[in-house]
Amino acid sequence: MKKKYLTAEELLQLPETKVILESYGDEVMIKNKIRIDLAKTRRYKPNVYYHATGGCGEPGVGRGMYLGRDKKALNNFYNCDGVVGEVIEYSGNPKFLDLTIQSTYDNFEKEAISLFGKKIHNEHIQLLTLKKGFDGIRYYDPIATGEEFVLYNPKKISLIRKTKNRNIINSISL
Repeated sequence: MKKKYLTAEELLQLPETKVILESYGDEVMIKNKIRIDLAKTRRYKPNVYYHATGGCGEPGVGRGMYLGRDKKALNNFYNCDGVVGEVIEYSGNPKFLDLTIQSTYDNFEKEAISLFGKKIHNEHIQLLTLKKGFDGIRYYDPIATGEEFVLYNPKKISLIRKTKNRNIINSISL
């Protein structure tokens, strides 16, 4: 029996997510954030992941390929700051370790640090993930696009196509 993960929408309803979003801004800002930037599972395609090249992200949970499953959400968040970017589409079926619940992530990070020490760019997360037989991690960041993925084993996906940045935000009904 395959383990059921919480969906992006279910993760949005968690008390810990609500606390994070309350620090983001007022009610109007939060509603706009949810509507425009956060991933919606209805837009997911089976075994398809996207990578947005715009913006200036930092390797928060290790160096790897940062991916999402909702093309519009990724483009709206990562390519909306005036930096020209692409949305690159990949296919594959990587094995992701689910670290979407903050306490699960915190425990995993403690284990990684105890085994590998605290590494620059949080590479201890990558090392333990690969050691446990996973290709990457699934985590939840409602300040970005919500459900996101970091792939540490890029051989598990293949390029489908690149799409030049368009202002997809205008195609969302506000």
